[in-house]
Amino acid sequence: LVSFPKPVLEKILLGQVLTGLNDSKKLSERKRESLYGEILQSANLVVHQFVSNKFIDKFGISSSIFNAIRKLILKSHTSNLYLLIDGNYNFKQYQLQTLFNFSYRSIVKGDSKVASIAAASIIAKVKRDRYMNSVASKYPDYDFDKHKGYGTAMHVKKIKEHGFSPIHRVSFQLKDGAHGL
Repeated sequence: LVSFPKPVLEKILLGQVLTGLNDSKKLSERKRESLYGEILQSANLVVHQFVSNKFIDKFGISSSIFNAIRKLILKSHTSNLYLLIDGNYNFKQYQLQTLFNFSYRSIVKGDSKVASIAAASIIAKVKRDRYMNSVASKYPDYDFDKHKGYGTAMHVKKIKEHGFSPIHRVSFQLKDGAHGL
C-alpha cells in the first residue's frame, strides 16, 4: 500500500520526481532499487504485507489478497482509505463474510497506469526479491537468487529435479503444468 501527498503526485506527473516509475516487471533490478528508496522518501504511507504460500494454497489467491488488504488497512492506522488495486478483483463476497468493508477500485494493468499502484508494485517486488535472495542459501538446489521464484525455465527445471521446497505454492501452475512460488 503506497500513498503520495498531492504535491508529490503533481511532481510525478510532471516528471520531476520518481522518473521512470512504472510496472515493476518492466524495470531493471537496478532501477527498481533506485526507485524503492525514492518511494520511501516521497510517500506519506508505505505498508507491505506478505502472504504465506500455505495460506494461499489453503484459501486461494483472491481470498489471500483480500486478507492481505485487510491487514494492510489495519497496519496503516488510517481510516477512510480509497484503494486503487491492480487487477480485476471483486471483494464483495469477502466483505459480506467478514464484515470488513473498504472502498476500492480495481484497475486492470494498474501498475502501468497509476503512480501509487506502480510504486506499490516496486515495493512488493524489491521486498520479495530480497526475501528470495535471503532464502537462497537455505534451499541451494533451487537457485532462488537467480530466478526469484518466478516461472522461468530454470525454476521449472529445478522443481522437476528436486520437487517442491517448503516455500513453494503448490496451487500455482506454471505454463507446462509445473508449480511455482
